[in-house]
Amino acid sequence: MSSISKFQFKGYRIKKSFIELEENSNFDNLKISFKVSGLVNQKDNIFLLDLGVNISNQKEDLKIQVDAIGTYQFDGIDKLEDQEISTFFYVNSSALLFPYLRAYISTLTNLSGNKSVTLPTMNLTSLGEELKSNTKFVAE
Repeated sequence: MSSISKFQFKGYRIKKSFIELEENSNFDNLKISFKVSGLVNQKDNIFLLDLGVNISNQKEDLKIQVDAIGTYQFDGIDKLEDQEISTFFYVNSSALLFPYLRAYISTLTNLSGNKSVTLPTMNLTSLGEELKSNTKFVAE
């Protein structure tokens, strides 16, 4: 018998979207950076992930910034320090949200009449420690 996960991705929304491309922008050797922060609402069992993606090229004539909020629900957790939930919060939550941002960026650049920017699939486990240090907890 299957059981429902204690941690579920409920959806996302784009908070900020910015694109600036010159006509002859170079799409090779893109620089990709991330910023992450989180908010845990213990009363409502909700985790909000704020994930930002910044993309540029070496000439700085291509700039893309997308910030999104991912919503996750968790159930049946006694302690948030629990190893299972901690792994989901700090490691897996970014990996669950990133494909949506990746597709959004590809679609946005394609529909703008420019060459499409298709980001590679990426291992975001390195964001876990940054997210852990940038997560706030509210009990209200």
